[in-house]
Amino acid sequence: MVNPLLQTPGITAGVGIHKNSGQRQIHVTVFPILLGLLLAFCFGTSDYLSKGVAGRIGGYRTALWMLTLSAVGVLFPSLVLESKLAVTPFMFLFLLFVSVMTFLSFNFMYRAYDVGALSLTSPVVNSYPIFSVLLSVFVLEAVLPALAILALAISIVGIILVSTSLSALRNRMSLGDFTPGIRDAFLCALFLGIAFPSFGYASEKLGYLLPAISARAGAAAIGFLASKPLRQGAGSVKDIPWRRLLAMGVLESIGVASFSIGVIYSSYSGSIPILSTFGGMSVVFTVLYAIILLKERVEINHVLGIAMIVVGVATLLYLTG
Repeated sequence: MVNPLLQTPGITAGVGIHKNSGQRQIHVTVFPILLGLLLAFCFGTSDYLSKGVAGRIGGYRTALWMLTLSAVGVLFPSLVLESKLAVTPFMFLFLLFVSVMTFLSFNFMYRAYDVGALSLTSPVVNSYPIFSVLLSVFVLEAVLPALAILALAISIVGIILVSTSLSALRNRMSLGDFTPGIRDAFLCALFLGIAFPSFGYASEKLGYLLPAISARAGAAAIGFLASKPLRQGAGSVKDIPWRRLLAMGVLESIGVASFSIGVIYSSYSGSIPILSTFGGMSVVFTVLYAIILLKERVEINHVLGIAMIVVGVATLLYLTG
């Protein structure tokens, strides 16, 4: 039965390449693209807010409490989104894997934002779509037309350029030391690149609820269980900026729901890598906040990166036919 969401005007459900009236046409559904933009806004705003939180209570505690708060938020969409509660032993282990990968990625992300400059660590963190696309295509066997892959590649390069401060990077290199936070940011990109398509695969098989719980409540539980072996305590709740953390939790919950909806209700097999790539575009919003609110200077690579992202997005939208 065709899902009614895919019959909405303007949402194309075509997949891959086919012939129509003697002409080759490439169709990519616009549905995950629109949800990907919402995802980018939510995650980009959350990242911007997290800089101050991580600097105050540390990266590990930020990951713990943000995942805990968003675990409550992700429960509400389950009231309207389809879910399957029958879990095989394999899927149980896979959900546990999603929890571990998610917590590791958030831990290293907030550690990177804590010790390093946001404009330098953010591009590395948001390069995770490279790992997500590779994993989706070669492991999950997602089908993407060649032109769509090129558009995603252009967007990824744009993501890196738009969030990189070349002048600050040159200053760091001139000092002869390593940029603080870069190692943590790279580890975050690696784990996040695995977590996103894994979460998408679980959502395809089980619907919304169980994968969402694994990616938030399960990840938070992993963090609390590992806190003592890693000598990382949850600390006192009195010194935690709850308002900002609550805002981050709400944004993260909306982002998780957007990703799940795009995977569950789209018949296009390339939805996972597209959503993952648009998630990486969250850094555009982070940079805009820095420029507008923090009065940071725009460099030529920012302009070039934004142009490449616009071209990449426009190309994907053109492919919707």
